[in-house]
Amino acid sequence: MDWLNEARNRIPITQNLIYLDNAGAGPLPRESVEAAKSFLEKWMLEGEPWEEGLRSLIEAKRLFAELVNAEPHEIAAVPGATYGFNAFLSALPFNGGGNIVVADTNFPTTYYSLHGLRKKGFIREIRYARSTNGCVPIDEYERLVDDNTVLVVVDYVSWVTGCRVDLKAISEIAHSHNALIITDAFHAVGVIPVDVKAVDVDVLVTGTYKWLLAPHGAGFVYVSRKVLDILEPSLSGWMGIEDSVIKRMLRGKKMFDQPFVIEDLIPANDASMLEWGTWPLLSFEATRVSLNLIRELDAPGRYEQHTRLLVEHVMEGLTELGYDVVTPIDAKAAIVVFRHPRPYKLAQKLKRRHIVVSARPGVVRVSPHFYNTMEEIDAFLQALREEDKPANK
Repeated sequence: MDWLNEARNRIPITQNLIYLDNAGAGPLPRESVEAAKSFLEKWMLEGEPWEEGLRSLIEAKRLFAELVNAEPHEIAAVPGATYGFNAFLSALPFNGGGNIVVADTNFPTTYYSLHGLRKKGFIREIRYARSTNGCVPIDEYERLVDDNTVLVVVDYVSWVTGCRVDLKAISEIAHSHNALIITDAFHAVGVIPVDVKAVDVDVLVTGTYKWLLAPHGAGFVYVSRKVLDILEPSLSGWMGIEDSVIKRMLRGKKMFDQPFVIEDLIPANDASMLEWGTWPLLSFEATRVSLNLIRELDAPGRYEQHTRLLVEHVMEGLTELGYDVVTPIDAKAAIVVFRHPRPYKLAQKLKRRHIVVSARPGVVRVSPHFYNTMEEIDAFLQALREEDKPANK
């Protein structure tokens, strides 16, 4: 597999560790680090490379749009998934009487933001779609979503169980009641194919420091054109307006050749209405390069031919060793979670053998990516046999 050798050569962590914690934070490719270094060195010697950074951000948005089958005008660049989620919520019109349906397998940020909406009186109720055996059954959404539902919030892949949901089916339920659907795809984009049009979601949010192999401080929001038309930003900033400096640059004008209108808020007419303030351009400089690598090596496309086989091998090996695997056998994502009475102790033992996994409350999470090998999975399973014998009885 020439592509696999090339990938591993460009991701230096593979030379030192068996890294199986991509759901925590992915490793950085050499090229992405070099791009960040170059940006900082230029800033140190010549002053901030402002326009260069803005053009890298525009290119990163284009590459991300391509990755999820969206249009660049439907993509906002944000400092992270939580920022993107909250920026969207702040622009969504609420009447105070509706409910929001949320999966109980979502990342915690979801709940805290929704509780804030409820306490402020923007919504009346939060309804929890409860999981069974690691996944929320479709009939839970059928039971909970009604004509008073304004929003359905679900993670594409659960961080805590590894379940990949049927987004298309949930979208159909939401839309049949005129509700919107937003998905956190942090544990999907970059490792499995994601097509926002095919699954018909209204909004998708993600960060970049996991499966997209980029640093903290960058993220994206996809907002469908039909939803952009109904948003009413209640908060904004100098980058979220139609006459922002980046819009001026794209129109071929000088960025600061005229003052800004301060007597009114005229939001941008595309997803950049959610961008608010100055971006962490250093992170987007590296993200642009990482997205190029993801595209060049077709990381999501490798899932069916490579990454899925790694995941299946992990699950089969854990089952043979007698572990209780939480992740459903047909999860179709790249996270495997198994129960363990001492997850942190086991993770420390494995790290001493240069194998990195993630400890979570009562479970251990294993998350391979396209650059991992079958030999690394075998080494992980062998380490469990030798380091965790009591758990196998």
